[in-house]
Parts: sequence; C-alpha cells; structure tokens
Amino acid sequence: MRCGYARFLLSLGCALLGTTLARPASAQEVNCDPGDQEVRKLEFTGNKAFTDADLSRIIVTTASPFARTVLHLPLTVRRCLDRNELPKDRARLVIYYRRRGFPDATVDTAVKTVANNAVEVTFAVHEGLPTKLASLAVLGLDSVRDHASITRNLPIRVGARFDRVNVEAARDSISRRLRNNGYPRSVVTNVFDFDDQSRLAYDTITVSPGPFTRIGHIDLKIVPFEGKTQQVPDAVVRRLIGLDSGRVYREDELLDAQRTLYRTEAYQHVSLLPDSASGPNDSTVDIHVVLAENTTKSARLGAGYGTLDCFRLTGELSNYNFLNSARRLDLTTRVSKIGIGDPLSGAKALCPQAQNDPFSRKINYYLGATLRQPVFPGLRALPTITVFSERVSEYNAYLRTTTIGGVASLDLRRWPTVPVTFAYSMDLGRTEAQPALFCAVFNLCAAEDRRRVQQTQRLAVLSAVISRDRTNSIISPSRGYQWRVEARHASKFILSDTALQFNKVVGERSHYWAVGSGSVIALRLRGGAVFGRNFGTTTGFIPQQERLYAGGPTTVRGFSQNELGSSIYIAQNFSVVLPSQSGLPDTLFRVADSVHDFRRTVPVGGNSMIVTNLELRLPSPFLPDLLQWTVFTDGGDVWNRGQTNSFQNFSFKITPGIQLTAFSPVGPVRLVIGYNPYRRPAGPLYYEVPNGATGDTMNPGPATLPCVSPGNILPVHLVDGVLTQAEGRCPATFTPQSSSSFRSRLTFGLAIGQAF
Repeated sequence: MRCGYARFLLSLGCALLGTTLARPASAQEVNCDPGDQEVRKLEFTGNKAFTDADLSRIIVTTASPFARTVLHLPLTVRRCLDRNELPKDRARLVIYYRRRGFPDATVDTAVKTVANNAVEVTFAVHEGLPTKLASLAVLGLDSVRDHASITRNLPIRVGARFDRVNVEAARDSISRRLRNNGYPRSVVTNVFDFDDQSRLAYDTITVSPGPFTRIGHIDLKIVPFEGKTQQVPDAVVRRLIGLDSGRVYREDELLDAQRTLYRTEAYQHVSLLPDSASGPNDSTVDIHVVLAENTTKSARLGAGYGTLDCFRLTGELSNYNFLNSARRLDLTTRVSKIGIGDPLSGAKALCPQAQNDPFSRKINYYLGATLRQPVFPGLRALPTITVFSERVSEYNAYLRTTTIGGVASLDLRRWPTVPVTFAYSMDLGRTEAQPALFCAVFNLCAAEDRRRVQQTQRLAVLSAVISRDRTNSIISPSRGYQWRVEARHASKFILSDTALQFNKVVGERSHYWAVGSGSVIALRLRGGAVFGRNFGTTTGFIPQQERLYAGGPTTVRGFSQNELGSSIYIAQNFSVVLPSQSGLPDTLFRVADSVHDFRRTVPVGGNSMIVTNLELRLPSPFLPDLLQWTVFTDGGDVWNRGQTNSFQNFSFKITPGIQLTAFSPVGPVRLVIGYNPYRRPAGPLYYEVPNGATGDTMNPGPATLPCVSPGNILPVHLVDGVLTQAEGRCPATFTPQSSSSFRSRLTFGLAIGQAF
C-alpha cells in the first residue's frame, strides 16, 4: 500500500511541475477526430523577443498537456494537428513579428513523426534586426490645459523597438485622456515613416483637441415601470448622477454615473449620452439621461440541500427605493437543518453526516433586516446597518444562538481597486460547545464553570477587512490573483463583556495561472491567529465561534469537516478500576489500553492556523464546458500556541486527492475525494453522562465529565453516593484504531463553489 501511495504522490507532483513548465495558453484548441495525429510536443526556436507563451497564444496548433503525453494520466484532453492551419500559423507568426518591430522576420515549420498518429511540431523563428523608434513628436497640445499629463507614461519611448501595437495604444491613451479632461471632440491621428537601411522609425502623433468643454444642461427622461408612476424622484436621480452644469466634461464620470444607477437595481435601462447636435466649436455640451425604471420591490425564494445543512430554505424581500430615496432595504430569512433539526425533523435518513453532529438537533435560522445607502458620487464611506437574530452551528464544534444583534459597517471607496470595510457589531447571545472541549482546552471541567462561559453575554466586535481581486472570473478564475485580510477586536473598551475579549487576524492569498488547453494551476495560502485580550497573550478563554478550524471540502480536503489538528474523543463506555485492581490507593475511571473504539470526535480547533492548496484544474475530455477534473494537494494544520508538550502541538500535514466539478446554474458543484495517510492523533478520552442519568457506585453522576483515557490516574471518590473525579488534566493517551486499507483513508465531500 505504501508503494501505491508513493506512486500517487509522485504522479501528482510531476503533473503539477510539468504543467507549470508547459506553455500557458493557446488561442484556439484543436480537437481530435478518428485518424488524426496527436501533437505530443509544440516547440519554438530562435525566439528571443517573445516567450513561447506569447507566440502560442496567436496560433491554432496546440499540444496535448504534459499530464497526458508524459504521465499518461486519464481524463486529460487530446489535441491533434490540423494540416490546413499549419501554414496559416506560420503566416500568423510572421505578421505578428512584423507588427511588433521585426520587418525581416521569417518562420519555418517542421513536423516530426514520433509514433503512430503522434507528431512533434517546431516553429523555427528568425527574428532579424528590430526597427528602433528614432523620434516621437506629439503635436497640437499647446492649447490643452495640463498637457504634460496627457503624454505622461505612454507605452512607447524613443530608442525602444518600434512596436505598432504600442504605438496604437499610445494614440488611444492620448485620445482617452483628452476626453477625460474636457476635450470630448478631440481627434488624434498617427503618421510614421521608416528608414529601411538604418532600421529607424519616425513617429508623429497629431492632436486636434477642439474647444475646452463643460457640461451644459442635464436633461432627464424617466420612463416609469409599466402600470406605475415614477418611483425615484428627480432630485434623488440627479444626486446619484453627480453631474452639475458648468462641471468640466469627463467621459469616465458619465460611465461611473451609469454604473451607479445600474447598481441601485431600480432601473432596467440606463443611458447617459452627450448631445450629438452640439456644434464642433461649442464650449458646452448637454447630457441626455434616459432611464427606464424597474420594479422597486422583489421577492426571492430558494431551496437546497447540503451534506451538513440537510435541507435549507432562503427567502428575501427587497425594496430598492426605501423612503423614496433609492436606499435598499432587504428582509432576509434562512432556515437550515430541515429534516434533522427540531421542530422540523423527520428526514434524518436523508442527512446521514449531519446525524453525527450534536449541534444539528435544532434547526438553524437567520432573520435579518439590512438598510444600504446608495452610492452617491463623492461619498467616501457607504454605510450599511443590519439588525438580526440567528442560530448557527459549526459541525461538531459549537452552536451559537444570538437573541438580538446589530452590525453597522462603512465601505470606504477612496481606493476603488482595494475596497476597505470597517464594521462594528454587538449582539446578545450564547455559544454552546462540547463539555469535553472546555475541559481539555480551557481547563473548565466543572459544570458550573462551563455554564458560566456558555450563558448569554454581550459580544462587541470591531473589525476591518481589506481585499483586492484581480482575477478574470468570480466563479472559476483562470488568471490573476486575489488577497484578503481581516482583523477583529473585542474588549471592554468597545462594550464587550469582560469574559469575551480577544484579537484575531486572518489572511489569504490566491493566484491562478492558465497553462494551456484550458488547464489552470491554482495556489492558495491561508493563515490566521487568535490572541487573548492583549496581542502577547496566547492562552486563556477565546469565544468558541472565534477559534480557527480547518478540514473539509474548502480547506484541507483529506480531512473531514473541522477535523484538521488535534481532537478530543468521547467514549462509548468505560470501566471502574478499584484500588485492589489497579494497585493504587484510589478508584479510577479508565478504558483498557487495548480499546480503540469511540463514539464521536470533538474537533479542538485552535488559536493558530495555516492552510496551503495547490490545484491543477483540467477540462474533461467529454463535455469540457460542463465538467472539470482537478488534481490537488492540500496541506496545513490547526494548533494552539502556548500549549507546549501537549496533544495540541503543531504538525504540518499533506493530503492529495482528486475532484470532479460540474458547472451548474447554482455554481460549481464539486465531488471531492481526498487521501489522508495519517492516523487519527492521540488525545484525551472523556465520557459524557447521558441526560437524566443518576449516579450509583458504578457510574458518575450527571454533573460530571470523567476522563477515562488509558492509564489516567485521576482519583475518584464517593461523594453523597456519587463517584466524583478529581480535577486535573486528562492525559492524551487514547489512540483511535485506524485501518490500513486504501478505502479507509479516503475522505469524501460534496460542496458548491470552488474551494478557492
């Protein structure tokens, strides 16, 4: 079995490494028909100015991925040679080189047969000498205000290669900057000349700026929704547009106003156009605004199923013109655990995984009202206010019930590409967790101590989130990167209960690379830490809902939900060891050293976390637009700093696996299979007394949570007819039995949405 696992890891590593070194993209994919020759290798030689990736994007010929041609992995796409496109690819490369400043460039092609129905294709490039830009003149800007800003940082410069693509980009940049600085009627032309012998080019950009222009009259034409009168008043519309008569004409501001109106969702059509009838010498231009109103109220109802949530329902009522001010009011309700949670249980057989969760015995719910301010131009901070009540559980970890809560947030718009959100929340609620966790992690073993930290308390949190998303898709990115950092603080200084004080920082960074044939390499690094009331404090009580967890289909997929890191175990039964049997002076609760069975696992979570994910996403050879295969390797750990020499120490773990993704109207649906080569970690073993139990000479009383780990020596005494265990740390000596079979090491998961 170890040999099989080693081969699996080797194949996975080679596939990721080999695909990383392969060319990143292709302009068009060539599918195979019976009898076609597969392209095993595509090579470029002689190219110095442009990479293989640059050249492969402009041709049709495409090689099969490395994972297929070398590793012979199944479920990979096969690409074949199109003899009709090969000479056209040669011409495409020649044209590309000549447009980019290499007038003498030539390209030769070679096709080598390497096996039956398999070839290698080589494009031999002879670049020749480049043409240099000897001079660049921009004429006609003398009358333009701040003309230096119009020509700043253009994509061409004297002495560089004469690249016609960059020349056109420079002309377009000048034209766009003029339109955004009061010159909407500007005309920009470009003329260049060559000296073929000296390989020099001379470029002249001529500008006819036209008159400096300001905004004249703003004409509103609003078409009400069918059967209704106008909903949003003209004064509110003008404020949303943010344009006034006499303001300098800027094209980007018209586009921003159009986006702002669309974002209110109060309009189904928005048009802002300058008056085409204005003369070429006019110093003002009127703006015609045409709006078609949408219904200002909507209702949404949704239903779904999840392995942990069982059946769930969502409902939302929205008013996009609350108080006739274009403010948005959302009334939202969510209910989950339907079928397994009281009082809506009755379908427990349909949710087998949730049956193992002690916090799924009641339905989860959310009732909330959110009021959002519209995006007014010039407003640097957009406020949002939410009032809510909810019950939410985390699998095998905790149950949080909030009687009433509120959140006030500010979305700062000073940096459009880097949104920053500050929020302040306060709620009255309580968090329930497994008694064994409080005892093992926080040394709160007495029932009264646990009751105190689980009673209703006031929690106030001040948070800040900063992020940036430079990917090409929200649902399934193939290029770009994104990052996000969140900081949370709770203390008595912001009105939180003195027992609920902490500091928390969580950050992550993801990157995506297209690697040809529709394949994508995705990498994520995520980490976090929770501190006590002071940042130097690593121990003490931290609210259970603020602890860090990992494991499951969105983090480390070789582990079940929240089970990465240390665990506590709940015994099925135990024995009372009398002094005459143990040789010790006291009675003990204990299981035998040979016992490996247990009733359930309690994830410990932690105050520290690190998670890494590396994926190779491959289009399916059949239904490639619908299905995607992914080979992944996840790693990480969750642990508790400040708990040295305990069962909660750091131990980085790596789990490979595969997943099948189906793209559906509700998002990517993933079936995940992770391989976990690790045995369950040793940990303390407890016995939770069933509700209603009464103590006798052979059983603990209902208020106790006895440690029954193998070899523990915590003494037990008879108090008022009940065997009571002395306080102390329960030894982490229980090691669950783990099967060595391959099947037992597989972890299955089902989730909606990409892992990251």
